[in-house]
Amino acid sequence: MPSGKSSHKTSVEARLLASIDLIDAAQACALLRIETDDPESAMQAMAPGDAIITLVQNGEIRLPLFQFDAANGRVFDVVRDILKLRPVHISNLMLCYWLTRSHMDFGCAPAHRFGKDDAAIVAAFRRYIEPDRHG
Repeated sequence: MPSGKSSHKTSVEARLLASIDLIDAAQACALLRIETDDPESAMQAMAPGDAIITLVQNGEIRLPLFQFDAANGRVFDVVRDILKLRPVHISNLMLCYWLTRSHMDFGCAPAHRFGKDDAAIVAAFRRYIEPDRHG
């Protein structure tokens, strides 16, 4: 019999993924103006270099739309900055949760301020990942 925690975790993950505008690798390549016959490989190649946030939905690579500066055909610089700071215990899914939930510093989700308040977003993320220190 499957444990309740496993199905609960799956349910939470599915709801979170459903709440984020996700695109597939081909759409991401089009936004980034990358011409390739293998868009999945192109996106997978960017992921380990902390250049892009990738998620898996139903066994397929999906990318949060909020990270793309469509007007300029690139990924927002703040994404790379955050990925470089991110501790290993924070998954891409947890990162997306933080980026897409309202934050008191911005009055909206940090992802909604990409390209406008990048330094403030990085500072808020630094505070978020800072370990609790109790004296």
